[in-house]
Amino acid sequence: MTKSKFIIHYLMLNKTSYLLAIICIFVVNFLQVEIPRYIQLAVDLLNESTLESKADLLENVQWVIGLSVIMVIVRILSRMYALNPGRITEATLKNDLFHRLNRLPATFHQRYASGKLISIINNDLTGIRLFYGIGFLQLFNILFALTLTPIWMWRISPQLTLYSVIPIAIASVIFWMGFRKLRAFQTQRLIDLQDLSEQLMNYLSGIDLIKNQQMGDWATGEVAKINQRLLDCTLKIAKIQTFFMPILDYANQFMKVLILGLGGYYLLQSQLSIGEITAFLSYSVLLALPLMHLVRIATVYQMGMISIDSVQSILNSEVPSTDSLRMEDAEKSSLRGSTLLVKNLSYAYPSSKNKSSEPVLKNLNFSIAAGEKVGVLGSIGSGKSTLVNCLNHHLSLDTGQIFWGGKDITQMSRNDWRSYVRTITQEPFLFSDTVAQNVKFGANQANDLDVAQVLKLSQLSEDVQRFNAGDQTLVGEKGIMLSGGQKQRLSIARALLTPCDLIIMDNVLSAVDYDTERSILKGVFKRMQGQSLLVVSHRVSALEYMDNILVLQEGEIIARGTHAQLLESSSYYRETWELQQHESEAVT
Repeated sequence: MTKSKFIIHYLMLNKTSYLLAIICIFVVNFLQVEIPRYIQLAVDLLNESTLESKADLLENVQWVIGLSVIMVIVRILSRMYALNPGRITEATLKNDLFHRLNRLPATFHQRYASGKLISIINNDLTGIRLFYGIGFLQLFNILFALTLTPIWMWRISPQLTLYSVIPIAIASVIFWMGFRKLRAFQTQRLIDLQDLSEQLMNYLSGIDLIKNQQMGDWATGEVAKINQRLLDCTLKIAKIQTFFMPILDYANQFMKVLILGLGGYYLLQSQLSIGEITAFLSYSVLLALPLMHLVRIATVYQMGMISIDSVQSILNSEVPSTDSLRMEDAEKSSLRGSTLLVKNLSYAYPSSKNKSSEPVLKNLNFSIAAGEKVGVLGSIGSGKSTLVNCLNHHLSLDTGQIFWGGKDITQMSRNDWRSYVRTITQEPFLFSDTVAQNVKFGANQANDLDVAQVLKLSQLSEDVQRFNAGDQTLVGEKGIMLSGGQKQRLSIARALLTPCDLIIMDNVLSAVDYDTERSILKGVFKRMQGQSLLVVSHRVSALEYMDNILVLQEGEIIARGTHAQLLESSSYYRETWELQQHESEAVT
C-alpha cells in the first residue's frame, strides 16, 4: 500500500464524521467573519443618537451575541467530529499492526527488534493520531479562514488588504525554509527514539546479567550515548521551532501595526470609518490565528508523514501467501490424527552477503505416527532446536520436506498447522497475570477443573497450593516470581489444556530433577490418548520410555531405535546414558 493509499484508506474509515466536521468548520469560519461585520455596524452607530439608530445598535449587538453562541456550539461539534477519528484510527491501526505482526514470519522479527516495534506502536502511532485528528481540524480551519477572511477584508479596503499581505508573504518564505529542515530532524528523532527503546529492552531483558557482572556503569554509558543523540536532535528541533516557526506570528504583529497606521491615514482621509477599521483589525486577528496554527499543523504533518513511513514498514512487509489460506472444516477434520513425515530435511540459516552458511540439519528422515512417542537426543549445537522450529514451521522451509497426512506443511497456513501441533519451549513466556490465566492463555473454553487437572499432571499443583492465593497468584513479568522448573511445568500445563494432535517438548524438563521429570512424563502420557509426542532433550532419562529415539549429532541422525536397542547399538547413546547415570547418583 502506497502512502497516499494508506492516508485515503484510514480517512475513509471515518468519512461520515469527517464530512460533518468539514461542514461544522465551514459554519464556524463563516460565523467568525460575519460577526465583525455586525460589530462594524454597531460601532458606526455609536455616534448617532436617534431612536432608529439606537434600535439598530441593539439589533446588531443581539446579532453578535446570537451568532457567537451558535459559533461556540458548532465549534464544539466540529472538534468532536474532527478529533474523535484520530483516536479511532489509532485504535484501528494498533489492531492492524498486531494482526500483521502475528502473521509475519521469523525473518521479519530477526530484522526488527522488539524495542523498535514497541517504539513504532507507541511513538509513531501518536504522530498518526495527531495527523488524523488535530491535523485534519486545523487543515480545514486554515483553509476556510485563509479563504473567507481575505474576501471580507477586501470588501472593506482592497488597498489595505494588499498592504497587509506583504509581511505575511515574506514571513511565509522564511517559514518554509525552516519547515524543510524540520522534517529531517523529526525523522532522525523518531529513529533515535526507536534505538533508545530497543536498547532499553535489551538491557532490561538482561538486567540480572548486568548486575551479576557489574556492568551497570557500562550499560548506563551506552544508554546515555543514545539519549544524548536524542537530546541533541530534540534541541535542534527546538531551535528551529524557536527561530523559524514564530516568524508568522511576528509578521502578524507587524501587520496589525501596518493596519493601524494605514487605517488611521485612511480614516483622516475619510476613506474608512472607525467601525470599518475595527472590523478590519478583527479580521487581522482571525487571519493571525490560522497562521499561528500553520506552525502546529506543519509539525503535525511532518510527524504524521514520518510515522506513516515507520508503520508502513510493518504493514507492507510480506506475509507468506499460504498464511492467507484457510482449510475447509472437512479437510481439517480429515487430517486429524495423521502421521508426520520428515523427508530429506535439510536447513541452513540465511547467510549474510558474500558469506556461505553451513547446513544445520542434513537429510533427516523419520516419521511420527498417530499416538507414537518419539524422542530426539542430542548435545548442545546438534540442531535440536532448529529441528523443532522446522517442524512447527517457525522457520521458512523449502517445499517437499515435511508432510502431515500427505499434505506439505509449507502449503498450509501457520494458523492451520499450529492447530495440529503444539510446541513447549525450554524458555516459556509467561505474562504478568495469575497462574490460572497463564495456563488458560489461548484456550477459548477452559474451566477451573481443567486447569486443576493439567496443573496436577504437570506436577505443579502442590507448588500452587502453597502459594498464598493458589492459582490466582500473580507470577510477575515473564514469570519472575517462579523458579525455572515451575515456569517449565506451567508451560507444560498450558500445552496440555488444549487438545492437539502432536505435542513437541523442546528440552522443557532441563530445570527439574529426575524424579519430577519421570512424574511429569507419566502425567503427559496419561493425558495424551491418541496424540503423538516428540520429546527433544539432552537427557537420556527423559527418553527411555519413548517408542522410538533419534540420536542427533551435528545435524545428522546417527542412530535410531528404542532405549534398549540404542544401549546395544550406539556407543554415543550408551556413553551419554552411563555418564548421566553417574551424575544422577552423585546428586542423590
